[in-house]
Amino acid sequence: MKRLILLLMVGALLVTACSSTGADPGDVTFDVELIEVKGSTNGIPPPDTDPTTLSQGYGYKAPGDYDPETPDKWQVATYMFAPGAMSVIEGDNVTLRMFGVNGDEHQIYVQAPDGTTVVDAFMANRGREYKVSFSADQAGHYKLICTTHAPTMTADILST
Repeated sequence: MKRLILLLMVGALLVTACSSTGADPGDVTFDVELIEVKGSTNGIPPPDTDPTTLSQGYGYKAPGDYDPETPDKWQVATYMFAPGAMSVIEGDNVTLRMFGVNGDEHQIYVQAPDGTTVVDAFMANRGREYKVSFSADQAGHYKLICTTHAPTMTADILST
């Protein structure tokens, strides 16, 4: 009987813990870097299609172009936001403090779950910090989007 009561108590605690987030909306700041990731190889054949024809978010230096002294070596690159995924509580005031590490310029905006724009497009440049804010008034996925390097340079902000 004691075990049954103990199990019921533990079960009640788990239900209570799982049914409440225990957090109220507030102010949230994320540090986001605008970066380019590169990789090179001379151990596998280069791609059949030049990745730069697929997206402005991709970079490619073909064999012979990347390193003339190593004619089989080639490089690929992509732009991205880091971190690429964040989460907030619905109603949070969200600030994104962004720093341009790579890429001369990025045209960036933030889109709400319903498709509306909550931060108008602005140009971000390398070596500069930018702060933008919005209220996460909707549950769902907000998108941080760089149209310069679309569709590869996006980040997701989940509002629950």
